[in-house]
Amino acid sequence: METLRRNVAEHENACARVAMRFPQRWLRNYVRGKLRRDRIYATAYELLAPSTEPILDVGCGVGLLAFYLRERACRQPVLGLDVDARKIRYGAQIAAGHYQNVELRFHDVQGEIPNFSGNVALFDVLHYLPVPEQHNLLSHLAGCVAPGGLLIIRDCPRERRPRYWITWLAEKFAQAISWNVNGALHFPSRRSIDEVFGAAEFERESRPLWGALPFNNHIFIFRRHAAAVVPVAG
Repeated sequence: METLRRNVAEHENACARVAMRFPQRWLRNYVRGKLRRDRIYATAYELLAPSTEPILDVGCGVGLLAFYLRERACRQPVLGLDVDARKIRYGAQIAAGHYQNVELRFHDVQGEIPNFSGNVALFDVLHYLPVPEQHNLLSHLAGCVAPGGLLIIRDCPRERRPRYWITWLAEKFAQAISWNVNGALHFPSRRSIDEVFGAAEFERESRPLWGALPFNNHIFIFRRHAAAVVPVAG
């Protein structure tokens, strides 16, 4: 019980410290609420904290994953990529002033992925890409995972359930207010994600990660076998 209380306190304190880095009041409120309620950040910390490998955060937004990890005493280098120049501008200012070895870079992941080897995070990105581009991106990112490393995906599987439609509506609202990049939504199937990661190279795990939120959030964890040979990206 004492360990649980300590973890909760550390999480709450980290969320508050990250939020206070943002000078805009509306953005502070958004960041504090997002970090506190969205289970992906604490879960990613539990998965990534034991590793010393660098982290590639694809679809990093304003850099919340990197900042949260820093506030939980993770010191791995983090490279964040996002196609939203406004979010990168917000986050890059915070990173430059407060967090070492965190680089947030404007980058369209439908193009070439930078050379990288380590752990990879891909949160809420796939559904913005058409299915062929989803497959291409996952294939490239699979090649970025170091032996023993992780690729952590959070997205909403395409399913006939209320949670899916609530997620769809929330995404359309975020697009309507110009917080998320506008465009068609292509929510992936579980199979379309899993099929990229062969059992010979990766251990595979997936589970719901919605907590108290109404969305159809799931986490997919792909761990490359420690003895696996990393393919050369072409």
